[in-house]
Amino acid sequence: MIKPVVIAQIGLLMCSHLAMSADSPVGSIKSIENTATIKRHETIVPAQEGGMIFVGDILMTDKTGTIGVIFRDDAMISLGPDSQVKIDAFMFRPAEGQFSFITRMIRGTAAFVSGQIAKLSPESMRVQTPVAEIGVRGTRFAVQAEGE
Repeated sequence: MIKPVVIAQIGLLMCSHLAMSADSPVGSIKSIENTATIKRHETIVPAQEGGMIFVGDILMTDKTGTIGVIFRDDAMISLGPDSQVKIDAFMFRPAEGQFSFITRMIRGTAAFVSGQIAKLSPESMRVQTPVAEIGVRGTRFAVQAEGE
């Protein structure tokens, strides 16, 4: 008979594995000019080349900053000065047919180059702005948002 303590330990191991996969990086920072930061769980940290990006992160640039990010599906986002974009959702599991990439343009300018998600499941990639939602069907586009 399996003791309750062993069952609890197995449950904790399974939960910790799920938590680790939920906190897996979805992209990385490829370039930064001047000042860019990331707001993660109410903490603002300086962006650094090679740094990881996670779901829920808000990418921010100051009045002279830019940042370029590449995602696991090879999509790219480049933010111009005084911009903010939140990564609301990202799932790239082609073997299981599971795709999702949702970003929210809070303010500023951004150029997007779509990756595998937009090619394999175009309805799964969306960019939300303060006034509209953009369904991505092409490969490259730019957006400007006057936000909050």
